[in-house]
Amino acid sequence: MQLKQGVVKFGGIALILAGVLFFIQFLFMLPVPAPGATTDAELMAWLAEWKFNLSMADELLFFAPLCLIPAIAALYQVLVKTDLPKTLLGCALLALSIPVYILLVIILGRLVYPVFHIEISAESLKLMFSLYYGGLHTAALIMGISTIVLSLVILKSPLGKAAAYLGFAAGILDLIGSFPWLIGTTVMFVCQLAFAAWFVVLGARLTRISRSAMPMSALKG
Repeated sequence: MQLKQGVVKFGGIALILAGVLFFIQFLFMLPVPAPGATTDAELMAWLAEWKFNLSMADELLFFAPLCLIPAIAALYQVLVKTDLPKTLLGCALLALSIPVYILLVIILGRLVYPVFHIEISAESLKLMFSLYYGGLHTAALIMGISTIVLSLVILKSPLGKAAAYLGFAAGILDLIGSFPWLIGTTVMFVCQLAFAAWFVVLGARLTRISRSAMPMSALKG
Protein backbone atom coordinates (compact mmCIF):
# COMPACT_ATOMS: atom_id res chain seq x y z
CA MET A 1 0.00 0.00 0.00
CA GLN A 2 2.81 2.43 0.90
CA LEU A 3 4.54 1.80 -2.41
CA LYS A 4 1.33 2.47 -4.33
CA GLN A 5 0.67 5.65 -2.39
CA GLY A 6 4.20 6.77 -3.16
CA VAL A 7 3.63 6.19 -6.86
CA VAL A 8 0.44 8.25 -6.76
CA LYS A 9 2.08 11.11 -4.83
CA PHE A 10 5.14 11.22 -7.09
CA GLY A 11 2.95 11.06 -10.19
CA GLY A 12 0.76 13.89 -8.92
CA ILE A 13 3.75 16.14 -8.29
CA ALA A 14 5.15 15.26 -11.72
CA LEU A 15 1.82 16.09 -13.37
CA ILE A 16 1.74 19.51 -11.69
CA LEU A 17 5.29 20.13 -12.87
CA ALA A 18 4.38 19.01 -16.40
CA GLY A 19 1.50 21.49 -16.52
CA VAL A 20 3.71 24.35 -15.34
CA LEU A 21 6.51 23.49 -17.80
CA PHE A 22 4.16 23.10 -20.75
CA PHE A 23 2.59 26.49 -20.01
CA ILE A 24 5.92 28.32 -19.58
CA GLN A 25 7.08 26.72 -22.83
CA PHE A 26 4.01 28.09 -24.55
CA LEU A 27 4.65 31.56 -23.09
CA PHE A 28 8.08 31.57 -24.72
CA MET A 29 6.49 30.66 -28.06
CA LEU A 30 3.54 33.03 -27.69
CA PRO A 31 5.25 36.19 -29.01
CA VAL A 32 7.01 34.32 -31.82
CA PRO A 33 5.21 35.12 -35.10
CA ALA A 34 4.70 32.43 -37.71
CA PRO A 35 7.47 32.67 -40.34
CA GLY A 36 4.91 32.87 -43.15
CA ALA A 37 5.68 33.30 -46.84
CA THR A 38 8.87 35.37 -46.63
CA THR A 39 12.08 35.59 -48.62
CA ASP A 40 15.02 33.42 -47.64
CA ALA A 41 16.84 36.40 -46.15
CA GLU A 42 13.81 37.43 -44.10
CA LEU A 43 13.37 33.86 -42.88
CA MET A 44 16.95 33.63 -41.65
CA ALA A 45 16.63 37.04 -39.99
CA TRP A 46 13.44 35.84 -38.30
CA LEU A 47 15.29 32.81 -36.94
CA ALA A 48 18.10 34.97 -35.58
CA GLU A 49 15.64 37.36 -33.91
CA TRP A 50 13.68 34.66 -32.10
CA LYS A 51 16.51 32.22 -31.39
CA PHE A 52 16.42 32.77 -27.62
CA ASN A 53 12.68 32.10 -27.35
CA LEU A 54 12.98 28.99 -29.50
CA SER A 55 15.90 27.64 -27.49
CA MET A 56 14.16 28.18 -24.14
CA ALA A 57 10.97 26.58 -25.44
CA ASP A 58 13.02 23.64 -26.66
CA GLU A 59 14.63 23.10 -23.26
CA LEU A 60 11.28 23.16 -21.46
CA LEU A 61 9.66 20.90 -24.03
CA PHE A 62 12.27 18.26 -23.27
CA PHE A 63 11.45 18.02 -19.55
CA ALA A 64 7.67 18.56 -19.67
CA PRO A 65 6.72 15.31 -21.46
CA LEU A 66 9.17 13.30 -19.34
CA CYS A 67 7.14 14.33 -16.30
CA LEU A 68 4.18 12.53 -17.86
CA ILE A 69 5.84 9.13 -17.34
CA PRO A 70 5.32 8.93 -13.55
CA ALA A 71 2.02 10.79 -13.99
CA ILE A 72 0.69 8.05 -16.26
CA ALA A 73 1.68 5.40 -13.71
CA ALA A 74 -0.18 7.30 -10.99
CA LEU A 75 -3.31 7.81 -13.10
CA TYR A 76 -3.38 4.14 -14.03
CA GLN A 77 -2.98 3.14 -10.38
CA VAL A 78 -5.92 5.29 -9.31
CA LEU A 79 -8.29 4.76 -12.25
CA VAL A 80 -7.74 1.13 -13.27
CA LYS A 81 -10.34 -0.29 -10.88
CA THR A 82 -12.94 2.23 -12.00
CA ASP A 83 -12.88 1.40 -15.72
CA LEU A 84 -10.09 -0.79 -17.06
CA PRO A 85 -10.69 -0.41 -20.85
CA LYS A 86 -10.97 3.40 -20.79
CA THR A 87 -8.06 3.71 -18.38
CA LEU A 88 -5.84 1.62 -20.65
CA LEU A 89 -6.88 3.60 -23.71
CA GLY A 90 -6.46 7.00 -22.07
CA CYS A 91 -3.11 6.19 -20.48
CA ALA A 92 -1.82 4.58 -23.70
CA LEU A 93 -2.72 7.69 -25.71
CA LEU A 94 -1.10 9.90 -23.11
CA ALA A 95 2.04 7.78 -23.33
CA LEU A 96 1.92 7.96 -27.13
CA SER A 97 2.17 11.75 -26.98
CA ILE A 98 5.57 11.57 -25.25
CA PRO A 99 7.67 10.40 -28.25
CA VAL A 100 5.83 12.93 -30.44
CA TYR A 101 6.89 15.74 -28.09
CA ILE A 102 10.45 14.41 -27.98
CA LEU A 103 10.54 14.47 -31.78
CA LEU A 104 9.46 18.12 -31.62
CA VAL A 105 12.35 18.75 -29.23
CA ILE A 106 14.76 17.34 -31.82
CA ILE A 107 13.26 19.44 -34.63
CA LEU A 108 13.17 22.65 -32.61
CA GLY A 109 16.63 22.04 -31.22
CA ARG A 110 18.10 21.61 -34.69
CA LEU A 111 16.81 25.08 -35.56
CA VAL A 112 18.69 26.82 -32.77
CA TYR A 113 21.66 24.61 -31.88
CA PRO A 114 24.51 23.99 -34.34
CA VAL A 115 25.50 20.41 -35.14
CA PHE A 116 29.15 20.12 -36.27
CA HIS A 117 28.79 23.75 -37.46
CA ILE A 118 26.42 22.63 -40.20
CA GLU A 119 24.23 25.54 -41.25
CA ILE A 120 20.71 24.80 -42.42
CA SER A 121 19.36 26.42 -45.56
CA ALA A 122 16.19 28.48 -45.79
CA GLU A 123 14.48 25.64 -47.65
CA SER A 124 15.41 23.18 -44.91
CA LEU A 125 14.15 25.67 -42.35
CA LYS A 126 10.76 25.78 -44.07
CA LEU A 127 10.55 22.00 -44.06
CA MET A 128 11.48 21.76 -40.39
CA PHE A 129 8.88 24.30 -39.39
CA SER A 130 6.27 22.42 -41.38
CA LEU A 131 7.25 19.28 -39.47
CA TYR A 132 7.18 21.15 -36.18
CA TYR A 133 3.66 22.51 -36.60
CA GLY A 134 2.54 19.18 -38.01
CA GLY A 135 3.93 17.51 -34.90
CA LEU A 136 2.14 19.99 -32.65
CA HIS A 137 -1.08 19.18 -34.48
CA THR A 138 -0.58 15.45 -33.93
CA ALA A 139 0.38 15.83 -30.26
CA ALA A 140 -2.64 18.05 -29.54
CA LEU A 141 -5.02 15.60 -31.21
CA ILE A 142 -3.63 12.69 -29.21
CA MET A 143 -3.68 14.70 -25.99
CA GLY A 144 -7.23 15.91 -26.61
CA ILE A 145 -8.62 12.41 -27.15
CA SER A 146 -6.67 11.06 -24.18
CA THR A 147 -7.95 13.85 -21.93
CA ILE A 148 -11.57 13.22 -22.88
CA VAL A 149 -11.28 9.45 -22.42
CA LEU A 150 -9.58 9.78 -19.03
CA SER A 151 -12.15 12.36 -17.94
CA LEU A 152 -14.89 9.83 -18.57
CA VAL A 153 -13.19 7.58 -16.01
CA ILE A 154 -12.35 10.41 -13.61
CA LEU A 155 -16.05 11.33 -13.53
CA LYS A 156 -16.71 8.09 -11.64
CA SER A 157 -13.48 8.08 -9.60
CA PRO A 158 -12.32 9.65 -6.30
CA LEU A 159 -10.52 12.34 -8.29
CA GLY A 160 -13.81 14.21 -8.47
CA LYS A 161 -16.30 15.56 -10.96
CA ALA A 162 -14.67 19.00 -11.03
CA ALA A 163 -11.45 17.51 -12.43
CA ALA A 164 -13.50 15.53 -14.96
CA TYR A 165 -15.45 18.57 -16.17
CA LEU A 166 -12.26 20.58 -16.49
CA GLY A 167 -10.79 17.65 -18.41
CA PHE A 168 -13.69 17.63 -20.86
CA ALA A 169 -13.19 21.35 -21.49
CA ALA A 170 -9.42 20.94 -21.80
CA GLY A 171 -9.82 18.00 -24.20
CA ILE A 172 -12.14 19.94 -26.49
CA LEU A 173 -9.82 22.95 -26.41
CA ASP A 174 -6.87 20.64 -27.19
CA LEU A 175 -8.66 19.54 -30.35
CA ILE A 176 -9.37 23.17 -31.27
CA GLY A 177 -5.78 24.15 -30.45
CA SER A 178 -4.43 21.46 -32.78
CA PHE A 179 -4.95 23.96 -35.61
CA PRO A 180 -2.68 26.85 -34.52
CA TRP A 181 -2.50 28.22 -38.05
CA LEU A 182 -6.30 28.65 -38.18
CA ILE A 183 -7.06 30.13 -34.74
CA GLY A 184 -5.90 33.43 -33.30
CA THR A 185 -3.41 34.03 -30.53
CA THR A 186 -6.12 34.66 -27.95
CA VAL A 187 -7.89 31.35 -28.62
CA MET A 188 -4.57 29.52 -28.62
CA PHE A 189 -3.70 31.05 -25.25
CA VAL A 190 -7.02 29.85 -23.77
CA CYS A 191 -6.40 26.35 -25.17
CA GLN A 192 -2.94 26.15 -23.65
CA LEU A 193 -4.11 27.59 -20.34
CA ALA A 194 -6.85 24.95 -20.03
CA PHE A 195 -4.37 22.23 -21.01
CA ALA A 196 -1.91 23.26 -18.29
CA ALA A 197 -4.62 23.94 -15.69
CA TRP A 198 -6.04 20.44 -16.06
CA PHE A 199 -2.63 18.90 -15.43
CA VAL A 200 -2.13 21.04 -12.32
CA VAL A 201 -5.62 20.37 -10.90
CA LEU A 202 -5.39 16.65 -11.64
CA GLY A 203 -1.91 16.47 -10.13
CA ALA A 204 -3.14 18.23 -7.00
CA ARG A 205 -5.99 15.72 -6.70
CA LEU A 206 -3.55 12.82 -7.01
CA THR A 207 -1.30 14.17 -4.27
CA ARG A 208 -4.33 14.73 -2.05
CA ILE A 209 -5.45 11.14 -2.51
CA SER A 210 -1.95 9.87 -1.74
CA ARG A 211 -2.04 11.64 1.63
CA SER A 212 -5.38 10.17 2.62
CA ALA A 213 -5.56 7.22 4.97
CA MET A 214 -7.94 5.22 2.77
CA PRO A 215 -6.64 1.91 1.41
CA MET A 216 -5.83 1.83 -2.28
CA SER A 217 -8.53 -0.81 -2.76
CA ALA A 218 -11.07 1.95 -2.03
CA LEU A 219 -9.99 3.90 -5.11
CA LYS A 220 -12.50 2.26 -7.34
CA GLY A 221 -15.20 4.89 -6.96
